[in-house]
Amino acid sequence: MTASVARFKRKAMNKAERHRLIQTVIMQRDVATQRELVHALDSLGCIVTQATISRDIRELDLQKVRTHLGRAKYVLSSRERPKDPEQAAGHVLRDFARSTAIAQNLVVVRCEIGTASTVARQIDNLNHSDVVGTLAGDDTFLIILKDADTAAEMQRYVDRLREA
Repeated sequence: MTASVARFKRKAMNKAERHRLIQTVIMQRDVATQRELVHALDSLGCIVTQATISRDIRELDLQKVRTHLGRAKYVLSSRERPKDPEQAAGHVLRDFARSTAIAQNLVVVRCEIGTASTVARQIDNLNHSDVVGTLAGDDTFLIILKDADTAAEMQRYVDRLREA
């Protein structure tokens, strides 16, 4: 089948259908990155951008965990039990954060490749009054604070969560 013919076989999906498809993909195979999820959906006839996948992951509350081989993968969150935000942050920090450093009013957190946004989201979920915001890349995220003293306190707090 040619690419042009395959395009006609693709079905337009609404958000609910796409979310169900994402959940199915996540349950059936190990998907470690947003890019892998975009490709998996594309192979199933759902063309979607990385930006849309990023929103879908947040809306579906997908979490990253380690497989028995130590590889990261997305899983559906466990909604039955209430989550303690500090405990959840500690869990992902222990699993994925590798180091912290201070740069003026920023705490720079180095993570394993593809996990920075997951860890940053857990820091956001703490709703810490000193955190102005977070900014995540692929393997690094920044915790933005009002000043250098507050950044030093936040680094100590993050390190305590990471080592607990």
